[in-house]
Amino acid sequence: MRQLNDQQNNWWLADIGDYLKVIANGMVMLQPIIALTIKLPLTGGEQRLLASLYNFVKCTSPTFIFGIVFTVIRQNENYRRLPMPNYARDQWADNFWPTLMWTLIYLLAMPNLQQREHYHNVTSFCWQVVSGNAAPHLWYSVMMLQFLLIMPVIKWVTNYVGHDIGRLLISFIIVTGIYAAWLIFYDQYVFNGPEANHWYLLNRCFLSFLIFGFYGGLAWNFHSQIQRWLYYGWWDVLFIYVATYLWTRQQFFAFHDLTKLVDDTYYRPSMAIYALAVIALIYLICIVQKVYQMDRSLKVIHFLAFYAYRAFLANVLWERILWSLWFRQIAGRWLLPGVLATWVFTWLCSYLTVYLLHQLWIKSAKLLP
Repeated sequence: MRQLNDQQNNWWLADIGDYLKVIANGMVMLQPIIALTIKLPLTGGEQRLLASLYNFVKCTSPTFIFGIVFTVIRQNENYRRLPMPNYARDQWADNFWPTLMWTLIYLLAMPNLQQREHYHNVTSFCWQVVSGNAAPHLWYSVMMLQFLLIMPVIKWVTNYVGHDIGRLLISFIIVTGIYAAWLIFYDQYVFNGPEANHWYLLNRCFLSFLIFGFYGGLAWNFHSQIQRWLYYGWWDVLFIYVATYLWTRQQFFAFHDLTKLVDDTYYRPSMAIYALAVIALIYLICIVQKVYQMDRSLKVIHFLAFYAYRAFLANVLWERILWSLWFRQIAGRWLLPGVLATWVFTWLCSYLTVYLLHQLWIKSAKLLP
């Protein structure tokens, strides 16, 4: 275990949060591509294959939230409270401003991607901006930004818990209890209830992902213990991951139309456990790379993590462009190669776009007085 302990201080490379953000970002780009492909004329076996692949990557929002909170708490562990001026400035530049700009791009350049309804005046335009209805993936941005707003509360909880196991247990019970009550309420009144159309915005409320934010913050407090358990218990992690994947896949196949991927909801206990299993598996991947001092990989992941959220914002733009140009025909003839090719080129174009825009912004800012 000496190598693992030696690696714990090398956080100038990638941390667990970076791995979670980068891998979640890559997986989330596959979801809209599968959603488009499954609408093609396919056999029942092909539909099951795509639905299985979709279920495999249905863990991205919890994973990203866990990673964001983990990194913020780690970076500010020496403060009793978040340094709000610096924190607010960083979050505005890295998250709020890119969200606003990409929302406007989708509304003005690709208005056909709007959800629920289309804007027809200034008021409805503003509503599409703040509600996350400007494009299919922007519901997640609305939810994620809420966690950045409540980060001072998460920071307070992590300071209160410290390294005290008793306080950790109390916090765990309270947060998990609130989350479980929310899932029951959501299932009864929204997902399978009478208010599905009227209360649809609740699917992007931060309470729907509460445990992943608070668990991510507390994970930093106990990262040494978690790393030891994962390092020596990796067989347990792998078994739980496979078992929960098969569980969630069976639920979706048994109760839903395979072509309606939106019904593969996050808001089930099984999906929460599956997401936590995925987080543990990615956590383990990072630990192994740190143990074996794979510094080049760690640097690449750290670089990609900086652009991960911005690339997520751009991915639907490129996915629709590529799909309309060539890849719909490719996927129609060769299903999996077409899906994977669309995914790879979407990933490359999204990261390249946001990297070039960022470099252009830096150079432009230097020219300003």
